Amino acid sequence: MKKVKTKKKRGLGDSEIKPVEKGNGPGQEGEISIVPKGKDKGYLKKLGIKEDTEEGLVAKWVEKNQWIGQVRDFFREVRIELKKVTWPSRKETIAATGMVIILSVLVAFFLGLLDIGLSKAVGFLLKRS
Repeated sequence: MKKVKTKKKRGLGDSEIKPVEKGNGPGQEGEISIVPKGKDKGYLKKLGIKEDTEEGLVAKWVEKNQWIGQVRDFFREVRIELKKVTWPSRKETIAATGMVIILSVLVAFFLGLLDIGLSKAVGFLLKRS
């Protein structure tokens, strides 16, 4: 009887799990890919297997568009800070608004009198010369 060589079928037992480092920043965790022992990424390309997962594509897109994350973080921080604000009561708000209106009227009245007085003084000086 003749011995026939057969190829071993490679299952998950013959594979090794390798972490793929995509970034070292906060919130960027390394992805895990299963690659047969002794094979590199070129092996996967020859087989036509895409190594990028949906999470990897999203991570790449977010890396290119970091400003989106920065805007999101900004609004998150704004919300946190607004929770710390001591807001005035309705009574305090009405009192402060009344004071602003009264002071505005008084300043307008004072500036109006000053304008009238200076215009009469300039008119008097121009008539004399």
